[in-house]
Amino acid sequence: MQTKRLTFLVLLGLAGHTLAANEKPFEPDMVAIKAGQFTMGSSNWKSTSPEHTVSVKAFKMGKYEVTVKEFAQFVNAVNYKAPRQCIQMAGNPWFASMAGSWNANTLSRSRFEPVTCIGPRDADAYITWLAKETGKKYRLPTEAEWEYAHRAGSTRKYPFGNNEELACRYGNIADRSAEAAFKRDYDGLDSKSHVGVAPCDDKSDYASIVGMYEPNAFGLYDTLGNISEFVQDCMKPDYTAAPADGSAVIEAKCASRATRGGNWHWEGWAAYRRAGTPIDFAGVLEGFRVALDVDGAADGALKSAPSAFAIELAAEQQKEREKRSKRAAIPAS
Repeated sequence: MQTKRLTFLVLLGLAGHTLAANEKPFEPDMVAIKAGQFTMGSSNWKSTSPEHTVSVKAFKMGKYEVTVKEFAQFVNAVNYKAPRQCIQMAGNPWFASMAGSWNANTLSRSRFEPVTCIGPRDADAYITWLAKETGKKYRLPTEAEWEYAHRAGSTRKYPFGNNEELACRYGNIADRSAEAAFKRDYDGLDSKSHVGVAPCDDKSDYASIVGMYEPNAFGLYDTLGNISEFVQDCMKPDYTAAPADGSAVIEAKCASRATRGGNWHWEGWAAYRRAGTPIDFAGVLEGFRVALDVDGAADGALKSAPSAFAIELAAEQQKEREKRSKRAAIPAS
């Protein structure tokens, strides 16, 4: 079968802007995560074994994944040289390296989608800049912090329970709309034998504007799906000798970074599932969110007025809700 590649690149109109002297970087909306203890991992996979108890200190975590709009401010402020090649949807065999970047790739539709076509080093560079500009201790979450925050007190397969039919309420995953989009855009490409299709429909084809699904019990959005997320840790084959204090596994020469959470191309990942992303890799399925060190308890901060970024995001979310409400649901085949 001859595949049909998407021929358009979405240029999001974000170049040519530098921070003015009095302009501040967009600071992510953060969620306070209280200190606690949980059982990390699962005996179901070698890579998630052995199960072990971890104590996590209080910290804050980004409510949403870092968006294209936020990353653009960094790129243009420092003239950052981001990757120009990206692993993107290509038909058979599914993904291939093609010309593409954080603001020009075959699947981006909105500045408020999570930034992709970057690698772990690019996420590190953004966070280093954000910390310097704000004077705050921004960083990537550790792998233990990520799982703890994603589970949000749950010990079940998903933060919301074990019923996969509910997954489309909580995350953008490979569902009926994604399956229909693959077939439409890639000459009938069928994902059932490749990744499977969740038994639900969220009316979103590929990546989604952040915050469109229900949050978990801690108030975090999109940890179940949308894009997979880089964390601090160097990827290890299993949890043998893993830290029990929630800290990251750091190695001077780290070939692959741990990556957590599912995405729009895969069915909902179990809370314990993990993968690794090569340091020099850039693809459309991976991005990141930030964490922040706190002094003392994480839940004592006063709520501030919504930022200009948050107000604009809310408007884009409402437009997307209206758009999805007009799409007919795709029935089970």
